[in-house]
Amino acid sequence: MNPAIQPITTSPYVPVFDADVSVEPRLQSLRDWWDRKRGARAMPLRSEGDPIELRPHIGSLVLIECLPELYDFRYRLIGTDIVEAYGRDSTGKTVRELYRDSDPEYHDFLLDLYRTVSQRKVSARGFGTLRPVDRDYRRFDTYLLPLAGADGETGWLLNKVLFL
Repeated sequence: MNPAIQPITTSPYVPVFDADVSVEPRLQSLRDWWDRKRGARAMPLRSEGDPIELRPHIGSLVLIECLPELYDFRYRLIGTDIVEAYGRDSTGKTVRELYRDSDPEYHDFLLDLYRTVSQRKVSARGFGTLRPVDRDYRRFDTYLLPLAGADGETGWLLNKVLFL
């Protein structure tokens, strides 16, 4: 099966792997940066991420740390646009801490999405609502790119979130 083709789902959260972002300039410019940094490699190193180069994106970025064996993921940096949309700053929290009990479906969606990006070293888009923070009326379009740690394996995810 082509990895860009996803099965139809009844979930309010939809992942698309290896998504084409050419029609969304805000995502395409981040993809262009990622492609330049990685060159012929599967992904760039996290240490190659220069905040000056990422300045146009910074308010809508999340830096996510991949915890051992991809059991969980910790939010290390959350942009101000995201904090405002969610109504909270979850920096330092993990997916399990935030969503396991409050919204198991969203919890599972995020873990599956983050694990797949990490393991396959591919980009992904995710679509859904801010239901976990009682803002069903807000929709998101999220774009994830893997970043390598010092060992060359996926250690981080760079996530740009747009609100529709």
